[in-house]
Amino acid sequence: MNGPMLVQSVVIALALAWAVWFAFRRLLPKTYRRLSSRVLGALDRPPSPRWLREAARHAQPTSTSGGSCGDGCSSCGGCATASAKPAVEAQPLVFRPRAPK
Repeated sequence: MNGPMLVQSVVIALALAWAVWFAFRRLLPKTYRRLSSRVLGALDRPPSPRWLREAARHAQPTSTSGGSCGDGCSSCGGCATASAKPAVEAQPLVFRPRAPK
């Protein structure tokens, strides 16, 4: 494997790792928080160097006691009851052919 091939493979691997991390964080937020809390909690132990413990403490996710979409707080208006939401009329899709040139 020559130099450019190696660089290309590393760049593709980094892009793939970032995409997997982003999708995992976006699609499974509770699992991501739980997993990152466990990993960072394990790094925040006394045998670890001081700088690593401080970094783990800084990156530790904060607890969410409320304000999320699943708790039903209606602070954003996204989970309001049907009577509180304004009625929206359904509009059919209309497909128009392109004008001839």
